[in-house]
Amino acid sequence: MPNSGKETKRKIKSVKSTRQITKAMELVATSKMKKATETAINLRSYGYLAINVLAKLSKKHADLHPFLKEREVKNVLVLFFTTDKGLCGGLNANLFKKAIQTIKGLEEAYPTANLHYITSGKKGADFLHRMGKQIEMAFPAFTARPSFNDAMMISRLAVKGFEKGQYDKILMVYPDFVSVIQQKPVSRTLLPFSIDVFKEMVEEIGSKFSKVVPPQEKDVEYKLEPSPQFILDNIVPQMINMQIFQAILETTASEFAARMVAMQNATGAADDLLQNLILTYNRARQSAITAEISEITSSCAAIS
Repeated sequence: MPNSGKETKRKIKSVKSTRQITKAMELVATSKMKKATETAINLRSYGYLAINVLAKLSKKHADLHPFLKEREVKNVLVLFFTTDKGLCGGLNANLFKKAIQTIKGLEEAYPTANLHYITSGKKGADFLHRMGKQIEMAFPAFTARPSFNDAMMISRLAVKGFEKGQYDKILMVYPDFVSVIQQKPVSRTLLPFSIDVFKEMVEEIGSKFSKVVPPQEKDVEYKLEPSPQFILDNIVPQMINMQIFQAILETTASEFAARMVAMQNATGAADDLLQNLILTYNRARQSAITAEISEITSSCAAIS
């Protein structure tokens, strides 16, 4: 009993320490998730209004901007968004599966095209390296304090490459924050710019948490000044930047939500284990006390 009792007490102390850590990580993730979720959802208001205007412009002036034109696909760029750290459940594993599915789909659709990769997040970069893929640029995950400038760094590489003809098609793979317990890996076409794809993306993002209502379609004739070309040249690149920024925000919200749930489950498991260990320790302690009382009683009987 003495040795087993000491071992059980050591395990109890260890589990209590682990539980304190997982509980603290759960609270931190919960706090950060709320802010990240609000930021991601707030961007949707702008997205709804901007896409309504841009959709009407593109229908009448689709030939005025190269981002709106389809072309032969010889080079494809994949933007892959993951996290830097683990302890977030199956978030990254599900993103890896989606990336494999997307890559296979591209290889089948464009067998002669070259695939290029830009990553945001250490986990994604390590995964592609293990697959033997050459990464053109690897950024850290911008989940600590995501800003629009973070999106601009990735956007410049993607947009300039598309303008110069280095890439003919650009896709994004990232987690779509659906709810606290569900983060859905998605693959979206970024360029050439697609109104239908972008509208679908905006409507799906955080739909259960947003009260934003899509603007009603109205037959409005816009008066464009100084010219449609000038408007498209400015608003279309801004839409590209916003999509990348939205992907960063979704990754941020998904990471903290997944980590909160994972740490919540870990804390619950620690509680269960702690109860079992305390019960085992009390039983062993009671058995030891009973044995000692029996020995004392036997000794007294022998003396008398």
